[in-house]
Amino acid sequence: FSEKEKTGGKKGKSEKKSKKEKTCLPPEEQCEFFNNNIELKVAKILKIENNPEAEKLYIETLDDGSGKERIIQSGLREFLSPEELIGKNVIIVSNLQSRKIRGVESRGMLLAASFKDGEKECVEVLQAPWAKPGDKVVLEGESTSNEEKLEISGDEFFKVQIKAQNHNVQIAGKNLMAAGKALTMDKTENGGVH
Repeated sequence: FSEKEKTGGKKGKSEKKSKKEKTCLPPEEQCEFFNNNIELKVAKILKIENNPEAEKLYIETLDDGSGKERIIQSGLREFLSPEELIGKNVIIVSNLQSRKIRGVESRGMLLAASFKDGEKECVEVLQAPWAKPGDKVVLEGESTSNEEKLEISGDEFFKVQIKAQNHNVQIAGKNLMAAGKALTMDKTENGGVH
């Protein structure tokens, strides 16, 4: 059997990681690509339901500042309770192409990072509690634009590496900012944000 046949057509984690690494732009090109193509926004989690067709997925209803509720699904169910998420101002990829996941359309992606607490694998969502829904996330020194960016695929989003470096959330060494303040991770000191 091929690896694809063994896993039912799904790629293993190592295959996914190598694909992401292959599609990532060189650091010197990432900031320009981010500014021109990727739209991150602050969104407030209003409600969370379990996806009945997937034991690891939450269906989150968010206020993204547009006046219309947005639905995003995330694989946070085994890491965080609804009570730990409801009411939080999180960061989303707002121009990611929507796709149907286990029967429910997901319109974007919520950003989070993994960290270890002893031997336990944990996840921390990227938050901006000082910002309001709809605030755009920009690179330090860049201004916000009112122009809506075109939808992008997941492959296009992963051309840019968002990382926590000493708790600061950055792209190619430049801090990401929301409402004039740098985004940081409380528990993730160094690692990928996805």
